[in-house]
Amino acid sequence: MKPDARGAKALQKLDLHAPPDWEKTISKEELVRLLGAGDQTGIHVVIGDIRGSTHLMREAVSSREYAMITTAFTEKMRSVARENMGWFDKFTGDGFVVYWLYGTKPSRFLREVMLFCRKAHEAFEAEIFPEHRKNARNLPAHVGLALGVDSGRCALEEIAGDFTIIGHAVVGAKRMAEAAVKGQTFCNIRMGHLLAAEPSLKRAIELRTTIAKTKEYPDQGQEAYQISFR
Repeated sequence: MKPDARGAKALQKLDLHAPPDWEKTISKEELVRLLGAGDQTGIHVVIGDIRGSTHLMREAVSSREYAMITTAFTEKMRSVARENMGWFDKFTGDGFVVYWLYGTKPSRFLREVMLFCRKAHEAFEAEIFPEHRKNARNLPAHVGLALGVDSGRCALEEIAGDFTIIGHAVVGAKRMAEAAVKGQTFCNIRMGHLLAAEPSLKRAIELRTTIAKTKEYPDQGQEAYQISFR
């Protein structure tokens, strides 16, 4: 299949992931070119993970109700992503991937990324977690939503008939989400530097240095930032 044809086919599949008015942020022609050629482009990535999700499933009074709450969680995260120009990549059972295509300008969409993270936490606490509480026999204290954020060059590639992002930023966001606990948002130093330099976020967020114990650095840990929302 020629690159242009591959890109056009990929674009059709990406319709489910796209936010409204996405062509205002990247042209259709540019996106088709990226998809067809398999080129990398600058992408901000947020990965969400529900801490203690297996305990929620084990302690659920009704498995059907658990499935309904999980569906509501997915739909809510997709909705919040779309409201903030994010592409909802996929749902992974107890988490999700959302991304923003910034191309060659890393300062683009930083405000939207942070708005998404704040609203995702708020929506989980206000709408999703109370439903899990109603459906739980016992509720472990560590259950909650954790978010990880990273940024860098990634590619959109076809896997098992759908398109997803692949690259270091995906791995980095995953590691940050794994290091965070419920209610926390972690980013590595690359993303932290970008956020600290963005004027529109000066009064919106606070960055606190922390040590994240990750798969690559399980003993010493790695420098990271915890993001708090004002």
